[in-house]
Amino acid sequence: MVDALSGRLGLLRRPGRLVEGFVQRTHRRPNGRPHPALARAAPGRRAALYAAGSGGQVFGLLSFRRPDLPFDVFHDQEAQRALVAAAFPDECWEIPGTVARMRAADDLFFDAISRIRRPNWSRGQVALVSDAAYAPSFLTGQGTSLALADAYALAGGPATHTDRTEAFDAYEKVLRPFVTLDQELANEGDTALCPATEESLQKRNAALRALSALPSEPPHATYSALTLPDYE
Repeated sequence: MVDALSGRLGLLRRPGRLVEGFVQRTHRRPNGRPHPALARAAPGRRAALYAAGSGGQVFGLLSFRRPDLPFDVFHDQEAQRALVAAAFPDECWEIPGTVARMRAADDLFFDAISRIRRPNWSRGQVALVSDAAYAPSFLTGQGTSLALADAYALAGGPATHTDRTEAFDAYEKVLRPFVTLDQELANEGDTALCPATEESLQKRNAALRALSALPSEPPHATYSALTLPDYE
């Protein structure tokens, strides 16, 4: 007999499927260099190559901003390839080669950077948790922090409430304010990962160049905005 049911599926699976960028795989490090990651950015666009594991496998990520979601290409891989290639016409750095390999890749992944916002996370004995309830968008940089807090709060609900409905309500009450703050970090999409303007890009680059000589800026207040209860 099932006492309670929780769903953990996130953006890339049902339930809660919305639509993040493009990932393409090759089998060499760019130019044979041992760098774990390389990236090049322009306002509203970012190209990156990063190594995964020890086998020399390299992944490519091409992300770009649009005023609207291209719903018409989500089920058409050739249209996806054309859209990404049109967003990266650059004849510099590793971009031409990455675009060429993207066109020939048989493991193309295309999606929109998204968030999930729901009015409630549970109903009776059934609850959605983690990304299925509130995917924050990877632009926030808070995925791991939220996952750890989520596991703690989810375990704490049943530890302090014998009724499952009350336990799920307690879980949401603890975590939702922090989730809301985290989701607001990417509200305009103008983040350090993919600056929207030339001014933002130059500011980000200047901050990165200064890291070797100066301490980094204080962490965003949101990062430490959660105080978890002590479950006994």
